[in-house]
Amino acid sequence: MSYSGGATARNFMLGQTLYSYDFYNRSAGTNTAGDPKLTTAAADEDLQATLQHVVATYDPIRGRRIYVNGEFTGDADPASGGSISDWDDTFAFVLGNEVSGDAQFQGVFRLVAVYNRVLTDAQIQTNFTAGVGEKFFLLFSISHLVDVPQAYIMFEVSQFDSYSYLFDKPTFISLDPTARPGSIAISGLRIGINGAEAPVGQAYRTLDTTIADSQYGPLGQPLANVGTVIALEKGPDTDEFFLTFDVLGTHQNVRLDPVPLAPAPPPDVQRMADVGVRVFDELNATMAELTGISPQDPAVAATYATIKQALPTVETIDTFVSAHPVAVAQLSIQYCNSLVENPTARAQYFPGFNFAAAPDDRRAHGLQPVRRSARGQGCAVARPGRTQGQLWHRRRGCGQDPVHLHRPRGRREHGRLERADRRARRPARFPEHRGLRQARPAG
Repeated sequence: MSYSGGATARNFMLGQTLYSYDFYNRSAGTNTAGDPKLTTAAADEDLQATLQHVVATYDPIRGRRIYVNGEFTGDADPASGGSISDWDDTFAFVLGNEVSGDAQFQGVFRLVAVYNRVLTDAQIQTNFTAGVGEKFFLLFSISHLVDVPQAYIMFEVSQFDSYSYLFDKPTFISLDPTARPGSIAISGLRIGINGAEAPVGQAYRTLDTTIADSQYGPLGQPLANVGTVIALEKGPDTDEFFLTFDVLGTHQNVRLDPVPLAPAPPPDVQRMADVGVRVFDELNATMAELTGISPQDPAVAATYATIKQALPTVETIDTFVSAHPVAVAQLSIQYCNSLVENPTARAQYFPGFNFAAAPDDRRAHGLQPVRRSARGQGCAVARPGRTQGQLWHRRRGCGQDPVHLHRPRGRREHGRLERADRRARRPARFPEHRGLRQARPAG
C-alpha cells in the first residue's frame, strides 16, 4: 500500500520482506523516500501467509509503530519523529504495488482504511476484535443426548479469508433460561465439513472438560479460549458442517449436524395481475390476420412505424396507459382503410357487399364479414347490447392463449367461464339498456 510518486519519492509505503513488514514514512527525520524504514524483526516472523490485521501509525513524538492482529510488535523507529509538512499531495495512492510497478503484492485485501488521526492502542484492538465481514452463530443441538432442554454447542463462525473459515468461542448454551446442565462430560471435539472431518485445524480434539452448574452463566459455559481455521471447500453458500465427540455425556463417538436455519419469510410483493395486454408486434399480427392485409402494406407499415412506440411493450396490465388505445385505434383505422381501398381485398372480404348502399344498410351488412373473420381466427367478438355488469370481455389470440381484458368482479378461476357465459345470455336488467339487443356469447 503506497502513497507515492515512485520508489525514490513517497509520502508513505507499507510493504513486506519475507516474514517482516516494512514501513516507509516521509518526515523531517527521513529522506524523500521515507528511509530509514521501520522493519519488524525477522526473528519474530510477524508476517504470516494468512489474513492479518495490520496497522501502521505515525506521530511526531513516538514516530512509526506497527501493530499486527491488534498487538504492537515492539519494534522501535530508527528515525526520530518530526513534521510531515513536506508531503506531496500530487502523489498517487495505490494498492497491491508501488507506483513504479515493480513491487507486485500477491495477496488479498479485505479492508483498507486511512485515518486523519493516530489511533490509540485501544482503538486498534477494538477494530481487530470486530474483524472483517459477517459473523454467524452456528448451533449444534445436543438436547437429545444430554437431557437438557434446548441445549446446543455454539460457535462464532466467520469467513476468515478467501480460503478458510474461522471457528471461535465454542460454548455450551441452553435457550431455556431455567435450564441447568448438571454435569456433562465432553471431550475430543472435532469439526467436520461436507461429510468428513477436516484434515487440519482440529484445535479442539484435545478438549477434555465437564459442563457444570458452577461454570454455567447467563451466556452459557465457554468450552475453550482458542479459535481454529477450517479450510473452505465449496463456499459459504454450500459448505455444511457437523461436530463429532469422543465423549458427550454418557455417549461415545457422537456426530452432530448443525440446526438448519428457518427459511426467511417470502417478500411481501404485489400479486401479479391475472390479465394482460398484447404487445406491439402481437397487435400488428392480429390486425393483419383479421383484415387479410399484409403488415408490409406501405400505408400500414408507415403507420405502424410511426405509432409503434406508443403501443404496449410489456404484457403487464399495470403498464397500460391512455396512449395505448389511441395508438391501437390509429393502427386499426389504417388496416381498415387499406382493406377498403383495395378493390381485390375488399371484394374477397365483403362478398356481395354494395358499397353504394345507404349508410345504415352498409353498417348492418358490413359487420357480418368482420365477425366471421374474427371467429374464423379464434377471436371473441363483443357486440352492442352488452352492459358492463353482463359481459366478460375476452379476446382469444389468433392461435394464441386467451388474453382477458375485463371480467366481472369476484371471478378468478378460468373454470367460471361457463357461468359467466350463462349470465351473459340473460336479458339486460338495466333500464338504460332496454333498447339494446341481448348479447350472445362468441365462439
